[in-house]
Amino acid sequence: MTNTTYYFSAKKFDSKFDNIIFDPLFKKIVRYLFDHKDTEIILRQIKATIPTDDNIELYLDKLIKYGLVERKNRRYTLTFPIYSTEKNIQIPHSIINTLQTLTNESSLQTNYFIFGQWLWRLLFEEEQKEYFFGVVSSSDNFPLFRKREAGNSALQFVSIYQDDLIPLDFANYFNILSKRQVLPEQFNQLQRLIGDVDINYFITQIQKVIRSVKRNPSRVRKQTIFEEALLTTEDLLRGTDGQLSLTAVCLDAIEISRETQHTLDKLKVELNLLWGTIEDVNQCEYYKMQCYSILFTTCFPDQKSIQYFKF
Repeated sequence: MTNTTYYFSAKKFDSKFDNIIFDPLFKKIVRYLFDHKDTEIILRQIKATIPTDDNIELYLDKLIKYGLVERKNRRYTLTFPIYSTEKNIQIPHSIINTLQTLTNESSLQTNYFIFGQWLWRLLFEEEQKEYFFGVVSSSDNFPLFRKREAGNSALQFVSIYQDDLIPLDFANYFNILSKRQVLPEQFNQLQRLIGDVDINYFITQIQKVIRSVKRNPSRVRKQTIFEEALLTTEDLLRGTDGQLSLTAVCLDAIEISRETQHTLDKLKVELNLLWGTIEDVNQCEYYKMQCYSILFTTCFPDQKSIQYFKF
């Protein structure tokens, strides 16, 4: 239970859940209730097992309010499942082979569109339902993936990454800032450069840098903190000759061929059949997460994440 990660989607409580799962008291209560799920647990037992200066009864009321704990006849139980990743699902080879062939024959931009936009939307956004569950990590598990987006209508920073790491990119930087959480150490240099800059102003300045580099990569220019920020995240690289090059994958005018679209339409039908009979929302979402993980790690065996700019 020490390596448990929580996944959720609840429009009313998303921001609340973020705060709840980072509270040490939450992990202690969940572990105790999970370890004793076959017994009847009363408040006195919880208080005796989990000493705290906080009002634990008030905290339990909060968990009940958000639907994470149930109190019935003065007995407390968890309302959400905690899964193990020791056993992986099986995906038909026909689906894996089709997607592998497609990504091998497509450009990097198209591949990032397929996994970052098309497949992610199919699995997690087309029929979005509320869910909450935990996953206990194991040494032989398939890592699950998260997606982070930050930006505005002009430019979105997108990051999809294994849950055991947080890449140094703008999507994660601005998401962590927006939640007022502590930035991981790898963001220290970026924080020194741009601090808590307004994201809309930041995007305006980034667009200027990108346009300038595209027009004349070899031009000598006074370096700004925004250019330095792009160099820090390696979305911009400076060669030994001083020439700048934009390395960020940009999804601005992706044109999918008729053949590729036909393949994606066929894959959509086949993929929907895999989880179509799973009625439990949590089980269905967990199944989809495992499905994405297997397909991602199969098609990008040497990568743990993808980042791109979406214009």
